[in-house]
Amino acid sequence: MIKKVGDVAQQLQARIPRNLAPKREREDVCPVCKGAGFLRMEAPVGDPNFGRLIPCNCRVAETESQMLRELEMLSNMEAFASKTFETFDPGWHRSARAAYEAAKEYAEHPVGWLLLVGPCGSGKTHLAAAIANESVRVHRTRSLFRIVPDLLDYLRETFNPRSEVTYDERFEAIRSVPLLVLDDLGTENATSWAREKLFQIINHRYNTQLPTVITTNQDLERIDERIRSRALDVSLVRYVQLDAPDYRRRGQSGPARSRR
Repeated sequence: MIKKVGDVAQQLQARIPRNLAPKREREDVCPVCKGAGFLRMEAPVGDPNFGRLIPCNCRVAETESQMLRELEMLSNMEAFASKTFETFDPGWHRSARAAYEAAKEYAEHPVGWLLLVGPCGSGKTHLAAAIANESVRVHRTRSLFRIVPDLLDYLRETFNPRSEVTYDERFEAIRSVPLLVLDDLGTENATSWAREKLFQIINHRYNTQLPTVITTNQDLERIDERIRSRALDVSLVRYVQLDAPDYRRRGQSGPARSRR
């Protein structure tokens, strides 16, 4: 039986393992380095840069993108990715405008502490998360955003025998991170262990004057006296009071009820 040449070619092509088939050039391969990721510097023989490899712009961009993803993951900002200054409405209340301006200024120059105090729904968490997001995305600064009760649970996780990090490693990472955002101070379970660990973190950052943002809806008189004393030190801390009602209930009739 005589077979057509085209049919035979198709049969042979089908038998070739896919990993041995000729690879088509990917459309997304960098046209400059052809996918190598590096370029060889043009320099004469004898020059110290002769033969030296430098990263292509495509690799630099990929590395920066990866670093950003890692920073966002380490900063615990996944759930708060949409909380930015662009998505905050500063015009809905007078105190919201003042707090927005204070937070924006702090994000640009994170020196000292920022204390945001106000009822639930007034915008404290949004502004605190916006600071952390800008720190990571714009300034590429290692940051950590944690609701205070979750922060203490984050520490307790290290007591699990299967934990990949020790308590000391995690504690040091928290207290020394370049920017720490503590959301909802005062809502933690007030055990002696929790009070002591929280004080140790805050006291270290107070003594070393590390940038720290704290939000709370509690009467400051109910906060641990040692923490309150440091949080109200005007030489280090900028205090911002929000007296706005619950933003989530704006436009509704009747008194707004606080909720998270």
